[in-house]
Amino acid sequence: MGDPQAPRAVVTEILKQHGMLRGQRLAPSARLLSIGDHFDWGSAEEDVRAAAAVDGEAHLRWLAAHAPEQVVILAGNHDLARVGELADVDDDAFRALQRDADAHYYGDGGTDAERRFFRAGPALPSTEIVARDLSTYRASQRALVTRLLRRRRMRLAHAEGGLLFSHAGITRRALWHVGLHDDNVDAAAVADALNAALDAAVDACLGGRGSRRQRRPLSIPGLHRPADAIGEGDGVLYHRPTFVDKDQWLEPRRFDPRAMPPGLWQVVGHVRDKRLVSSLAPWSDVKASRDGVIRHLMVSNGKVTYTHGLPPPRNEVDPRAAVIIFIDGGMNACAADDYELLDVARVAVASRVGAAT
Repeated sequence: MGDPQAPRAVVTEILKQHGMLRGQRLAPSARLLSIGDHFDWGSAEEDVRAAAAVDGEAHLRWLAAHAPEQVVILAGNHDLARVGELADVDDDAFRALQRDADAHYYGDGGTDAERRFFRAGPALPSTEIVARDLSTYRASQRALVTRLLRRRRMRLAHAEGGLLFSHAGITRRALWHVGLHDDNVDAAAVADALNAALDAAVDACLGGRGSRRQRRPLSIPGLHRPADAIGEGDGVLYHRPTFVDKDQWLEPRRFDPRAMPPGLWQVVGHVRDKRLVSSLAPWSDVKASRDGVIRHLMVSNGKVTYTHGLPPPRNEVDPRAAVIIFIDGGMNACAADDYELLDVARVAVASRVGAAT
């Protein structure tokens, strides 16, 4: 399931449309992976924000109430922001910050509102992050995310059927940070290494299971850095591919698709079709963007292609091709019966490069 940044009723209807529910829970035969980003959507109206805050937390609790064997929960950048950028912020402090952030970002508060915002702290790069990006934060969300991380219930990656699942793209540089090389890389080994790095960071920053206090904002060396006064957050939870010409400077939080590990097939959320159609324009076969649809990016023999639909069967593709399947369909902007879930069985493959499918 792509990023569930939508009202609880919308998420429920999508799962119902795909035959995933029995009563108020998943059907016993159903297995579900949520690709991350369970918070922060909708407009700036107070009632919309309040409803989104409640629904995001309720949906994450609902997912976690199922057995880990039935539901896999991955972390997105919005999830880890609760224990990163906003680690020390309570509800009253956040409301005060958001009033000034809104006045500067949306209204006519000007530099006075911006000055009050930065004077109040915490160390954040702009008013936008509180007015828009993390707009539905509640301290109870932070407590829930903390508990799920400490219990190893919220993960950084998952491997299934030879596919690597993570919130955003994994590059060769990310593999290097976890001690792996990109030669004949194995999805399960990558997932294990990424989750080990997350667990070490959780123990160092949040304290292990049973801890009562968070020690410092969660960061994962080489993989995830929360936003601070210096700049925006960065790392594997923010990555998205972009067209890069040979003389073009690569912006932060972007990566050249040709930096993807060869032979690794990934499934990610984080980015909708409209943004990729724009950022990958010279490589895109898509004439008009569309919410709800599954898409894929393939790098094969130096050629990059972005298009709608699933990739070809793996046994018909160069064994060293790098592939990303995108499943964030803009859930809050899409009719439930138009929103596609990824049937993993349709693309599951043997786990090693060059292995028989």
